[in-house]
Amino acid sequence: MDQKVIQHHKDRLLKAIPLISRYIDKFNSINKRWAGAITAGMIEAGCMKAEAASLFGPLIQDMRSTKIKYGEIQEQLVDAIIFEMVKKVVFEITDAAKFAINILKRNLFERTADVGYLATDAEIVSFLKLVRDAKKDDELDRRAGFVRERLGDYRYEYTVYDEIIILDEAGRVQANLDPNNRITASRDPLLRETQAIDLHHDLSEDKYVETFRDSDLRPGHGKALVYSQKIEDPEQHSALGTLCLCFDFKDEMAGIFKDLNEGNDQIVVAILDARGSVMSSNRPEILPLAARVPVDLDTDFRFLAFNGKNYLAATVATDGYQGFYGLTWYALAMIDLGSAFQADPAADALDASIESKLQYFSKELSAIKGASEVLLDDMKLDSINGQVKASKYQAKAFVEVLHFVKWIGEEIDDLFSAAIRNLQTTIVSSLFNDVQFRAFQGNNIADRNLYERANDVCWWALTPMFRELLTKHKDHGLSESERQALTGNLQYINDLYTPYLRLVLADTQGTVVATSIPPEDLEERFVEPDMPSGQAFVGMSLERDLVRKALGLASSKAYCVSDFAPSMLYGGRPTYIYSTAVRDLQNDRRTVGVIQIVFDAEPQFQAMLTDVLPKDENKAVVAGSFGVFADRSRSIVATTDPDYPVGSQLPLPGALFQRSKGERDSTIVELGGRSYALGLQVSEGYREYKRGDGYLNDLICMIFVPI
Repeated sequence: MDQKVIQHHKDRLLKAIPLISRYIDKFNSINKRWAGAITAGMIEAGCMKAEAASLFGPLIQDMRSTKIKYGEIQEQLVDAIIFEMVKKVVFEITDAAKFAINILKRNLFERTADVGYLATDAEIVSFLKLVRDAKKDDELDRRAGFVRERLGDYRYEYTVYDEIIILDEAGRVQANLDPNNRITASRDPLLRETQAIDLHHDLSEDKYVETFRDSDLRPGHGKALVYSQKIEDPEQHSALGTLCLCFDFKDEMAGIFKDLNEGNDQIVVAILDARGSVMSSNRPEILPLAARVPVDLDTDFRFLAFNGKNYLAATVATDGYQGFYGLTWYALAMIDLGSAFQADPAADALDASIESKLQYFSKELSAIKGASEVLLDDMKLDSINGQVKASKYQAKAFVEVLHFVKWIGEEIDDLFSAAIRNLQTTIVSSLFNDVQFRAFQGNNIADRNLYERANDVCWWALTPMFRELLTKHKDHGLSESERQALTGNLQYINDLYTPYLRLVLADTQGTVVATSIPPEDLEERFVEPDMPSGQAFVGMSLERDLVRKALGLASSKAYCVSDFAPSMLYGGRPTYIYSTAVRDLQNDRRTVGVIQIVFDAEPQFQAMLTDVLPKDENKAVVAGSFGVFADRSRSIVATTDPDYPVGSQLPLPGALFQRSKGERDSTIVELGGRSYALGLQVSEGYREYKRGDGYLNDLICMIFVPI
């Protein structure tokens, strides 16, 4: 936060912060009486004999000098209060804006993998081959019905989509998910743009098209967010058509805004396009759709006026996710100046232990407090010395002046103490809000990430090849070429979806039939030498309990998750493994095997935690700060600090781990001989994940910032 910017807007900010105005009024009143007392002292000294006057003159000069110095400290204190109060609000709205745009972009990053994978789905490809080859209508109708059913299964798992459309090369709709969307063809230019991409030319080039605007693909729905990719004949590399995934942007933003409103519901948040037009807002009565807002990324904050009210506002760009930035969008967050700096009635007074620690946390506060105490001591000393001299010359009137100055000093001390306590409260309130919100962000990211893992395992278990070949394996065994086909398909998926170290198919006895190997950019580490890796898992037995749970699931829509425990599939390190049964293609009640997908927990969780830790002006993590995910038994699931490794117990009060689902909290804790501001939140799930799908596993995100 740039102090110069705040100074530039000081007069405007003072009008918006009643508390500081009251302090300034009190300081002015005291200063006026203090000046009167000094003047009275000068008059009294002027009436004294020369010898006496010569003694009191330096004392009066000291009193005047002390008053001037106190005036300077008063100004410093006022500036410090303004700075901390503005910083608190600006950080809060900036965090809200960053959360909105970054969470959204993380979600959209997952869609780019979805469209790439579904565009190569064997059933969709074979269906469009029939369309191309102009097969009989009854066969097409049957296959179209099957594809629509398959799209329904996909939508059941990936609830972020409100429509999925399959078009042939001429732009005719061959199948779509939404029965109310009665389109038969599209002339949207995105189809031509999508078809123009060479899927085999440059591996680093995006193979999909991301579009947000009105489209005849979604008539009557306003602007639609569509991810499209060309569907090809895999043998001939010739175009068959286009897949369009329509993301439910409105519903996703409603969820993001709901999460934000659980914090400060006074903050207005909006997503802006590249021109600054409002795409979505949590307060459409203030920021309606299509309203234009100037985009300014160069200032920490600015003032905006809407509907006769002034707002303090911040605009941010996305930080991106794994190299994905998507369309050029921004997030704006703002708060009404009339309420931004109102005292928080829920704010508790600081106890003595926190107050003493904060003296060292804020160097400026310590300096102001120290300087004030020095000057107060000077005032007391002046009063004592003056009274000694006055008694010698029987200057009773001057003694009264000195008593008055002493009272003024005590009044100033009381006022300074109250102001500093308020400043301390502001600092700790800001810090507590910050660490709480960061903990919430950490769990929100984790819940959204793991939601995708639960969806993935259920969807991939429906892969017709997996179902067909595992059925054959159960009944007759597989040829080498069929095993290779399974391996190749698993590898294709794993290379697209890099949150996994490996994907495994096993029979009903838990014997591995096929496995992928870790994608090229992932590091496989082992806790012991000579542990299995690569294709060595084929023929080995999986951990029986998870296999039994998967086989016992009631339907293809259900999944199970291992405990966070060491696994040979993860080099002996602890992780979560998501699993479900693979079912006979002709008889959904008959299980023919299981699929297990191994979450790459260590780097994935560590990246989530690192992303939400506080950063300095150089975007480096604030020294001494760290984050953990822990379970309710205090066991660490993930960490950014090697002093608190995965699997160890956090030596903190048990009550911190027993908060309710979704609850946030903040406090000061002692850990390893240091004091930390601790923010925590208990995970609450995302969409249906952990909110009614039967999976219970509360994680607690904890963010530690040294004070």
